Amino acid sequence: MTTGQVMEPDAVGLSSRLYAAGRRFIRSSVAVMIDHPVLTSFLVALGVRVVFAALSSLLHEGVFIPDEGQYLTLALVASQGGLTADFWPGYGQSLFDSTRTFMWPLTTLFWLFGPSRLLAQLLPVLFGSVTAAATAAVAGRVVRRSYALTAGLIVALFPSQVLWSSVVLRESLVWAGLAGIAALVSYSNRKSSTIKILSSTVVSSLLIVALASLRIQTAALALWCLFLALLIGRGSRVVRVLSAVCFLLVVPWQLGMGPGAVTFAQGSVDRLGSAHAYMSLNADSSVLTDSSVLTDSSVLTDSSVLTDSSLDDGDVAFTKGSVDSCAAHVKGKTGEWKGITEGGGKLLERESGAWLCISDESGGTVLVDNRPRTSLRRVPKGLLDTMIRPLPWKAGWSNPDRFAAGLELPFWILLYVFSAYGAWEQREHFRQLIFPALLFGSVAVSGAMVHGNLGTAFRHRGQVLFAVAILAVGGLQAVADRRKGRQRRRDTIDSVNPEI
Repeated sequence: MTTGQVMEPDAVGLSSRLYAAGRRFIRSSVAVMIDHPVLTSFLVALGVRVVFAALSSLLHEGVFIPDEGQYLTLALVASQGGLTADFWPGYGQSLFDSTRTFMWPLTTLFWLFGPSRLLAQLLPVLFGSVTAAATAAVAGRVVRRSYALTAGLIVALFPSQVLWSSVVLRESLVWAGLAGIAALVSYSNRKSSTIKILSSTVVSSLLIVALASLRIQTAALALWCLFLALLIGRGSRVVRVLSAVCFLLVVPWQLGMGPGAVTFAQGSVDRLGSAHAYMSLNADSSVLTDSSVLTDSSVLTDSSVLTDSSLDDGDVAFTKGSVDSCAAHVKGKTGEWKGITEGGGKLLERESGAWLCISDESGGTVLVDNRPRTSLRRVPKGLLDTMIRPLPWKAGWSNPDRFAAGLELPFWILLYVFSAYGAWEQREHFRQLIFPALLFGSVAVSGAMVHGNLGTAFRHRGQVLFAVAILAVGGLQAVADRRKGRQRRRDTIDSVNPEI
């Protein structure tokens, strides 16, 4: 017998044993991951984001996203004690104060260790990972562990989530706050203990306060959604109602929104049109220029006649030299004329009033219709802009950012479909799903009325991915269970009536 003939069976046996050992290792690893969906989601998200952050810093010189620059500059100046009212007059201190939940820890890192973009990236990386873990935790209250892990991994690996939480932006802190509130609501609504209900309400209130110093509009929406969610938990009805009412009255009042955030809501409604216009002006992805709002017939010259019917279609743009025409129509509608509002210095404050004329900073003037009914009419198309676009076949290679964002569209569509199905199929778990469902709807509708460019709309869409993922895995589990049920019925029929 030759040496080759002797060794061949041993080699085959060794490869078979290695293959079997590899399969056992993979199965055991997957089993461990499924048994610990929250920890697994956190670690996967953390690893992916750390790698992306490191590569983006090593392979790309400077900031990866233009908006990073303002946060890094503010943190550097603040850490050196140079942030005063004279720094970026009318904007610098206001931006720092309105985002202090993000700016305080970022400034502290710079003060302790010195300015470093890579160091600054670790802050959003951490909170992006927390968002994935909280998503898995909430989903675990509704679906089996394997599907809870799926929800966490959706957030952990979704391309735009990885991007926005690996650069120096506040987005991941907003997501973590919202997902944390959802986790607390899910926990509270399963408990009847007075202490646990009150403690969940207090911690949720603190998260709302933190959100208000990140993005106050989102904090207001989360506040109203949380109030409704707090009311429907199990047991201790009196405690729940009293804590929810106190929460709704006290927290927004302390934040300067007025009891129940009524004052903030009224002011926001009066500025929806101007906020939409400001976000549209000079934006590369303005939804005005992408839609039929600014048509040739709506751009008027000095000799053009502006009729009431043309004002009923929403924002109307004027060419240079039409200031007098705009002023005349605003005065005719309101009885007074305040002058042309300049876009500069109004990045954090929007003008109120039913009708306004604002400068587009390029010599033109835009007539803004701030009436609530006009904002409501924007909702159908606004939902398309906010929750669906950009479409990849319309962006093309000429705009790589929009094209890359459009590549996510099929995944968003699938998530929307499964989330709608999951919300229905898992309706018996409505106490755990009410906050994510309400938040998704409120963010979508408010964004449809406000967002004026696709870039802002796409970024803000990330606020609700955790909610969509939770609802979607509910739909996935329902589909899988239905398929298993049909297979069991077929197996039963085959066993009763075997083929002869």
